[in-house]
Amino acid sequence: MSRDMIIDLHPTEDQQMIADSIGAMLADTLPVSRLREKDAWAAAPEVAMWKDFAELGLFAMALPEDEGGAGYGLCEELVAARELGRVLASPSLLAQIAAVHLASGDDRAALVSGDKRAAFATPGVDGALYLYDGVGADFVVVLDSGVSLHKADGFDWSEAVAMDETVSIRRASPAPAPGNRDAMADRVSLLISAALAGMAQAATELAVEYAGQREQFGQPIGSFQAIKHALADMRVRADAADSQSRVAAVAFGLGGNDRREVAAARWLAGNAALENARAGIQVHGGMGFTAECDAHLFLKRAHLFASLGSSRRGEERRLIASA
Repeated sequence: MSRDMIIDLHPTEDQQMIADSIGAMLADTLPVSRLREKDAWAAAPEVAMWKDFAELGLFAMALPEDEGGAGYGLCEELVAARELGRVLASPSLLAQIAAVHLASGDDRAALVSGDKRAAFATPGVDGALYLYDGVGADFVVVLDSGVSLHKADGFDWSEAVAMDETVSIRRASPAPAPGNRDAMADRVSLLISAALAGMAQAATELAVEYAGQREQFGQPIGSFQAIKHALADMRVRADAADSQSRVAAVAFGLGGNDRREVAAARWLAGNAALENARAGIQVHGGMGFTAECDAHLFLKRAHLFASLGSSRRGEERRLIASA
């Protein structure tokens, strides 16, 4: 992408409509507080709404209209992914979007309609494959150096332990051979970046709300300079992550597929989600560490998404290599 190019990052009318419609639906049906309930394990609330997401057109947003899609592009997919990130939605929803791009024929049609489900899986350091929220999934989107689609029943799965008790993890060995980095891998990385940016935004809003309500020495803690600075830093990180994801998506849509922009987006988004989750817990004080508070949920989910087929060090290497 040319460094002299002027990019308008303001949402279009369609993009704002997508954000409003999906955001309203998610706020009503998938509040972050659901993750404090035992029945949230293995993305149960999301799975119960799978057909609703399909009818909304979430999975086929960027497919051509003659293939059952809405004819939008990556920028619109990122708007949806950001809204999913704001409510800490299961990564399997992003996996479904990716699987629709990777599949063809009857398999694609079944994924678009929600009749079949997909989930992300990544190889571990032990050489095994780890599947996230994939209970009952028909397809596995494997994220390594590339991205590939596999039938879930082609693996022998066993249960594994997750740091986030709301996420189901299954293990199979060995993992498939890693693929090559391509445009589809970059597209999926940007979807994850947008979700991470959404998490960073929501964590900021949660902290701002608490800082305006919690009082100390007769005034809201948000009036104290140290808290103001922490909240301002959170906002800057979230906005930078969201903006860079949009810039990278525009470059991708223009056919540039500038991997430097993609790597920057993924690094900024992962950093923003993790740092804002940590800062949000600190703003909440002792309350932030309790099970009754939503703040800690952002840290667990940010760690999961940031590790999906990537790492901050890996993105740093890509940035240096493309400099």
